[in-house]
Amino acid sequence: MSQKPRRQKHPKPPKNWQPPPDDKGTILVRRELDEYGLNIYEFRVLAHVARRESKAEGCYASQAKMAEVCGISQRTVLQALKTLCQAGILRKEKNEKGRTNIYRLNEGSKWKHPSELEKIRKAEESQEDELLNLI
Repeated sequence: MSQKPRRQKHPKPPKNWQPPPDDKGTILVRRELDEYGLNIYEFRVLAHVARRESKAEGCYASQAKMAEVCGISQRTVLQALKTLCQAGILRKEKNEKGRTNIYRLNEGSKWKHPSELEKIRKAEESQEDELLNLI
């Protein structure tokens, strides 16, 4: 029995969307990030956090909001955030004002070596498998 491919979610553009200015300096992806080896979901979540982060408040978007904006599931957002935090790219802080965590970009010196990324992902997968076996 063949399975139908799942339809991919796409982010909904805001009603007041405007194209970026023509200065071509609006999008910058550093070489170190480009070569790090993030998957598309991790990269998308990282881009969202970087865009939303303020120095004073960090990024306090809920996982549900991130999922909606990024066009991916909440579970995928959670997995991407875990990976990014364990790789040292992001750090998670508790929000004293509400239930939502705050995410902040870390300095490059805190990033783990890219070779650690696969180990981090495999550890997360084995933890999920253990949880599923308990059910």
